[in-house]
Amino acid sequence: MPTVSFKPSGNFKPREAEFELLGKLLDEQIHSDSDLAKLARERVPTCVIDRLSNFGLEARELSFIIHGRMLTRRRQRHERLSIDESDKAIRLAKILALTTTCFGNREKAIRWLRRAQRRFGGRSALEFLGSEHGARLVEESIAQIDEGYFA
Repeated sequence: MPTVSFKPSGNFKPREAEFELLGKLLDEQIHSDSDLAKLARERVPTCVIDRLSNFGLEARELSFIIHGRMLTRRRQRHERLSIDESDKAIRLAKILALTTTCFGNREKAIRWLRRAQRRFGGRSALEFLGSEHGARLVEESIAQIDEGYFA
């Protein structure tokens, strides 16, 4: 049974830029959060890790998704990431898309994600992305910045 997404009426499409960048990072057509959930269930290919790296992230920043040895093994066997690993990769891609859309460019977005912040107890937003709850805090911070709050 397909998931039904909320689609507001009118021409206003605030998430269009986010979904476009997500589509590039994940090499899939993304139109809604339902597409992301479906993609996680289907498991993403290991080349998504390469796209995230090419976006400007370092291997150590991606290691919460999958460790280097396991990634090498998956590539050798032509396997996809697990559902959990896919979910983490999609979560990171979503945060990258949100911050890039919020800050206007990739460099500013990555700089913000790497910077230690008081809200995160002196840790960076990237350090919080290893858990769902941490990712929600990061998303909340990005939304507050995007809406004009000081975060």
